Amino acid sequence: MLLQTALVAGLATSLFLGQLPSDDETVVNGDVAVQAVVVAPAAAPAVEPAAAPAGITGKVLFRGEAPKAERIDMASDPFCVGAHEGGLDHDRVAVGAGGGLASVFVSLTGVPDERYKAPDEPVVLDQRGCMYTPHVFGIVKKQDIEILNSDDTLHNIHAVPKSNKEFNVGMPEKGMKIKKTFKKDEDAILIKCDVHPWMAAYCFSMEHPYFGTTATDGTVTINARDLPDGEYGVRIWHETLGEASAKVTVAGGSGSFEHIYK
Repeated sequence: MLLQTALVAGLATSLFLGQLPSDDETVVNGDVAVQAVVVAPAAAPAVEPAAAPAGITGKVLFRGEAPKAERIDMASDPFCVGAHEGGLDHDRVAVGAGGGLASVFVSLTGVPDERYKAPDEPVVLDQRGCMYTPHVFGIVKKQDIEILNSDDTLHNIHAVPKSNKEFNVGMPEKGMKIKKTFKKDEDAILIKCDVHPWMAAYCFSMEHPYFGTTATDGTVTINARDLPDGEYGVRIWHETLGEASAKVTVAGGSGSFEHIYK
């Protein structure tokens, strides 16, 4: 009995010091054998894949011969010239692979007439390479627009709305940021730079959050998780090709549509 007690105490000491026998090692002393057992950690519970976010998916296409892109004359500012080796074309009808049309603003019509809160997160409008990025964007009215100068040259941010308050602010330093907003709903507010006349962006100040801008492949996703089921109108805007419309049926926050400019 004393021998067995001593053996167990010795094994406990080994465990305390980190000297654990291997999985199949047996500690033998006289006629007493103690089998060391290493317990494998419990398997982690399976993680269910996250559900895909609900949304309205759309695609805007262009069929036909697109207008020829125009070469931008940046000779007035050596910084802008240096930012684009080989020059830069202004492609007002930017058609990607498969005919997808970029920079098309898409919004829903017939949505519930509610007072929608502007998101706390601002929309960023960057002046980079003497161009505005993004070229077309939307905000919920009163949502902040954070305007950034990423260029080491002077820009001035000049908004010329029809219903909202005009602003014109010089931004001479790289890294400079300002915040502006529009308090009324208004379509296609022109934002330009008087120093670089080729620079232009368009902002839509919206009553509701059900909108988006197409990517380079012509696709757009509108978050419609809180939108009641039903049929809605789709308003489609392009700076050169004009306005068009479509319809979408929403069920469970999802739906799809397609439009082709010809």
